[in-house]
Amino acid sequence: MAFLCALCDFAVKKDFLRDCHILQYSQIDLLQSVSFNPFKEGALLLLKAQMTYKNIQRMRHIVAVLIKHGFYSVVERMNLHRILPLSKRLRKRAMEEAELAIPERIRLVFEELGPTFIKLGQLLSTRPDIFSEGYIEEFRKFQDKVPPFSFDKVIQQIEGELKRNVGELFLDIEKEPVAAASIAQVHRAVLLDGREVVVKVQRPGIEKTIDTDISIMYTLANLLLKYFPELALLDPVAIVDEFSRTIRKEMDFILEASNTLKFRKIFEDDPRVYIPDVYWDYTNKRVLTLERIKGIKVDNLEKLRQKGIEPSRLAHVIGETFLRMVMVEGFFHGDFHAGNIFVLGPERIALVDFGITGRVTKKLKENLSTTFIGLATQDYDMLMEEYSKMGLLQEDIDLTEFKRDYEDLMEPYFAKPFERTSLGELLMNYIRVSVRYKVRHPKELLLINKCIIEIEGLLRLLDPKADLLKEVQPYAAEFIKERYRPGKIFGEIAEDLKEVNALAKEAPSQLRQIMKKMINDKFTIDFVHVGLENFYSEIDRSSNRVSFALIISALIIGSSMIMQSGIGPTFMGFPILGVVGFAFAGILGLGLAISILRSGKF
Repeated sequence: MAFLCALCDFAVKKDFLRDCHILQYSQIDLLQSVSFNPFKEGALLLLKAQMTYKNIQRMRHIVAVLIKHGFYSVVERMNLHRILPLSKRLRKRAMEEAELAIPERIRLVFEELGPTFIKLGQLLSTRPDIFSEGYIEEFRKFQDKVPPFSFDKVIQQIEGELKRNVGELFLDIEKEPVAAASIAQVHRAVLLDGREVVVKVQRPGIEKTIDTDISIMYTLANLLLKYFPELALLDPVAIVDEFSRTIRKEMDFILEASNTLKFRKIFEDDPRVYIPDVYWDYTNKRVLTLERIKGIKVDNLEKLRQKGIEPSRLAHVIGETFLRMVMVEGFFHGDFHAGNIFVLGPERIALVDFGITGRVTKKLKENLSTTFIGLATQDYDMLMEEYSKMGLLQEDIDLTEFKRDYEDLMEPYFAKPFERTSLGELLMNYIRVSVRYKVRHPKELLLINKCIIEIEGLLRLLDPKADLLKEVQPYAAEFIKERYRPGKIFGEIAEDLKEVNALAKEAPSQLRQIMKKMINDKFTIDFVHVGLENFYSEIDRSSNRVSFALIISALIIGSSMIMQSGIGPTFMGFPILGVVGFAFAGILGLGLAISILRSGKF
């Protein structure tokens, strides 16, 4: 029986690895870039084996959590139930948690799976172009707060990264962290010269954990596409790509330190905004040391009023600060919520945590300016034209229908009393309408929308009369005036003429190359079959089973002939070769039967 269990587990892992095509880490890519040598090949095989084992263990945990929260049918359809140990596979399937909605169950799954999946949920909360309101509301509940790791590990991490004893770095460092999140935690400290700082220390081993989870996320994304083709519009692989880039940037404290200094330089001439300094001698990829900010959390209205600070005056400063980042500098804080804003005075704020940032190209700034002017003046023709210039609209879009739905969406917003309107809500509703018309949205635009929603909520808390749309109009008007400046127009015409001239020069040469290839029969057109990958896989699997069955039949027939003839040595009166043949055929037949039963296709 133990042998059969081991055989089943081996078959499960083999099938799982074949179906999932688990993606490996950057170390494998690095090894593969080296020219062939035996050491490289051996290291590559060992690395793949280690990663595959880790992925399988983690995948088993993920599958168990999904089943626990009522997603057995999804797991079964993706054939992931086969990765569980035999004892668990034989248990009764979990019942659907009917009392909880699917979005809430997904949130519970992500929370139980830990930091990487919580970070993914936070990213998904910024994608109303993909998920409905119910999902977005649940994803916004993710809190990146986890128990802190021990102070001994903090010391080990600091000393290991900075290559010096803590006593040689700091006069004092507090044991209790002021904040603990999934990637890092923050401790107050004092440098040897008395300067007060905060030290951000990355969790030990978090990179390996995130690497493993991202690898599995790619696996799950590909399986979703394979077994749920209706999810192709969501493009789960692209979502994982975006998440991978985002979280890897957030884990690089050198990048965060560089971003901090960029913003410090941007606002060095603005007395209303303060950015902490970076101490590079105490900073590397996993440890970040910054000037300590002593201020009041911006959403602590009671304490602000006790200090004689009027919240409504801060609302104007915060709104202008964000708009300057987007509309003037083209470089903005991508996590602009209350937790990252401190109040230093009546009209002075400090910003922290620049792990997530966004960039706005000059062209996108012009597009946004026209869009904001169109919104403020309710000029829908201008808006439709600008969306077309931005490349948001598909060629086959029904522009008349889209414009009608867009107007139906906007009119109630402008008809409401100001206190009952919300720019963030308007943006969310627009994105949901645009999804029906397959309107494309640049990632930068989605990040700006997310920030606007966060800022508008904060501004309304500080001043119920705050209007971000009014705040943006002077910036937008300046851009519009700049766009139609004669010198700029002639400059753009000159650039276009350069492009036309370059095209005219290159066209004859390119046409000659095409004609030469056609004459020499080297001109080829490649056809790609779409949607046949699963068909090929199923044909291959079926043919393998047929071949396997023929081998088993041949063994049975051959063993029967040997038993009848009595040829060869015997055991208890039966030919040994015949007995071995029957036994081997029985084991192979049982394995084939288990594989067919497990697939659910009889």
